[in-house]
Amino acid sequence: MKRVTFFAGLALMLVISAATVFAGGGRQSGPASGGSAVLRITHDKTGAPDYHPYFVKASDELKAATGLGLEPVGYPSTDVYTAAVRSALPTSSTQDLFTWWAGAWTVDLQKSGLLAPVTAIWDKYKDEYSQGIRDMFAIDGQLYSLPWSLEYWLVYYNKDVYSQLGLQPPSSWDQFVSNCQAIKAAGKTPLNQTIVDEWPAFIIFEEIAASIDPDLYNDLCTGRKKFTDPQAVEIFTIWKDWIDKGWFTDPSTNYFSDMPRLFNDNQLAMIVGGTWYVKSQLLDMGVPESKIGYFFLKTRDGRNRAILEPSPILVPKNAANMENSLKAVDYFMSAKGNTFLSKQVGGFPVNSKADASYLDPMKQSMQKTVVDGNFTLVTRFWENMPTELMLQVNQKFQEFIVNSPSPQAITAEIQRLCDAYFK
Repeated sequence: MKRVTFFAGLALMLVISAATVFAGGGRQSGPASGGSAVLRITHDKTGAPDYHPYFVKASDELKAATGLGLEPVGYPSTDVYTAAVRSALPTSSTQDLFTWWAGAWTVDLQKSGLLAPVTAIWDKYKDEYSQGIRDMFAIDGQLYSLPWSLEYWLVYYNKDVYSQLGLQPPSSWDQFVSNCQAIKAAGKTPLNQTIVDEWPAFIIFEEIAASIDPDLYNDLCTGRKKFTDPQAVEIFTIWKDWIDKGWFTDPSTNYFSDMPRLFNDNQLAMIVGGTWYVKSQLLDMGVPESKIGYFFLKTRDGRNRAILEPSPILVPKNAANMENSLKAVDYFMSAKGNTFLSKQVGGFPVNSKADASYLDPMKQSMQKTVVDGNFTLVTRFWENMPTELMLQVNQKFQEFIVNSPSPQAITAEIQRLCDAYFK
């Protein structure tokens, strides 16, 4: 699979929406050939953010276009969801479609022979998806995913706080550090950090690592460089320095409920998040759009860079309604279907012929910034490192956030995990 660094010319539109389902509900037989006219589609988005209503709307859209419906079943907990999916996939009672994560997560399932290829559908729409997007989702030249979301990660800043302190969005790494110093000196918290729900622990690591050197970040994720190398130790040295200076929220602060409130109360100056966060969390939690600004943190040597969070919908190899599952994938990869999905959450469409006129001014600005900025794009940590290893390393990040051991000690522990995995 081709991953690591991508460039803006690859076509970076993003989208969101679609679901996946196994679990409950009786099936309805219907007019469509190849099995049930209602496809079970499962997802892990009934917590925060809650995308379940969008999956219900996607069912109505799909039924109107093809006669097929979706029965979305959501899980609020990622760990429960992943366990449920993995246990169902090898069986004849597996779901018809399911949302997952790209990169190593999809590779793991494909290598176990649990996925149905959808390469023929990609070939049908080869003029509507850039080669870069195709390469991002390919595994050994084959495609197993419908790209239902491609999100950027960036920094949201509180315009009121910045204005009060006379600060400007940073145009360099040094200016970003200087802004954090000024924000802390004013008695406010510069940045978000939490171990609640576990997964957000990697957020600050990847921001610092991708800013120190995007190639180093990728090499650490894929085992080509060691965490005990001096450059890698420096990442944790910077991170520990920021922790010791009190630049972060308390580790018990909830990323979804507490961060928007602190931001709105002008206690928190910046939140690192995906492009989905502005709508599903900040705006929907009552933060006025006029208070929200954004910037992409630059590399230390001044390059433009951004982190990508790709998200796929997959078809199980054992899906009972394979013909209809592929019909659903076909529709949602079309320009019309892709436009519908992305519009539900204000995301960026992946299909190059989709109608993106619905994008609000902020999203249009984000897209233009990346497309025009000769950006280096790297894959999010969650998808970039092999899944089993990533979960273990992310636990070490949690320990680092809470206990703040020395950079040398934590990197040695992480490298032992990497040595055992990559041996």
